[in-house]
Amino acid sequence: MGEASFCREMLQAVSRTFSIPVAMLRPELERVVSCAYLLCRVADTVEDHPDLSPAAKDRLFDRFLRVVEGGEPPEGFALAMLHVPGTGPELDLARNLPQVLQALAPVRPSARGIVARWVAEMARGMNLYSHRPAGEDGLVALSTLADLERYCYFVAGTVGHLLTDLFVEELGLRDRGRVFRLRATAEEFGVGLQLVNILKDVTDDQARGWSFVPRQLCAEQGLAPADLLRPERRRQAHAAVRPVFERADRALGAALEYALAIPPEARDVRLFCLLPLWMAVRTVEVARGNDAQFEPGAEVKIGRDEVGTLIEWCRAHCADDERLRAGFAELSGADPEVDRVALAPRAAWPRGNGATSQA
Repeated sequence: MGEASFCREMLQAVSRTFSIPVAMLRPELERVVSCAYLLCRVADTVEDHPDLSPAAKDRLFDRFLRVVEGGEPPEGFALAMLHVPGTGPELDLARNLPQVLQALAPVRPSARGIVARWVAEMARGMNLYSHRPAGEDGLVALSTLADLERYCYFVAGTVGHLLTDLFVEELGLRDRGRVFRLRATAEEFGVGLQLVNILKDVTDDQARGWSFVPRQLCAEQGLAPADLLRPERRRQAHAAVRPVFERADRALGAALEYALAIPPEARDVRLFCLLPLWMAVRTVEVARGNDAQFEPGAEVKIGRDEVGTLIEWCRAHCADDERLRAGFAELSGADPEVDRVALAPRAAWPRGNGATSQA
């Protein structure tokens, strides 16, 4: 199997949803974005592995960074991952890091430099959070909203910057206004998608010993993070996550401006941005006020048929800014004539209409 084919298969294995918009990109961008995403997943695999001590993670992150930034051969890292217990596509990916680097090798040096810069920034942040100790309740948790902001910057805002640098270079953007809008909203694009994952994965994260709903927000409602899952505390649980929903709303509103800053003629890149955004906005509305968010085993997600409908809608309207604004407003419950995001995200953003049923 060639390196490019390997990367396509691994991308589908670790994120079938993300593989859909990536496949729409022009060949050069598809290759570099796929490789960049897979490198990010390797770092994520090290951060999340439950059987690795902080010291072991330090050693793996150090090796990973020497590969990504310093050009060290990746075989040593891959061999080290063979000694990490467990199976699954994420570990298979990490153990085959050389193939990802081989797939990235034909890409122009400037693009490889962009990938190295931002993947390294992400990995250093993940390494920092891998030292967070568990509390008395046994959960490793974020502390405050500021802590949540910093975490989201490292794991997702960096991706927004990585994509922006690649897009500006690949598209040869010379329109200063568009470039400014992209750079002004780049972090929010990544952060918005990450916050949606946090909101829909509350129970899954707690099952592996983490809470990304900050302790501060729980304490304000008289809760500990573990109490979010207690059926008799549903009202307080919904109140505790409300600020995270509000922050996600602001970020997703800015993410719309990010997508619209892509020139309409760059249809593939616009679609790449619009598809995950549309799915994220819809997922937020499914999660908002939905008790399933706090019920282990229940899923907070949109159905496959609806995903197909969203994809076709975006395909049909991706060059029409006004129709896109109206469609976004319809999904999110915002007013398209009033709720346009400024270049700097506002302190408050309108909330949707509070869908309470699962798709």
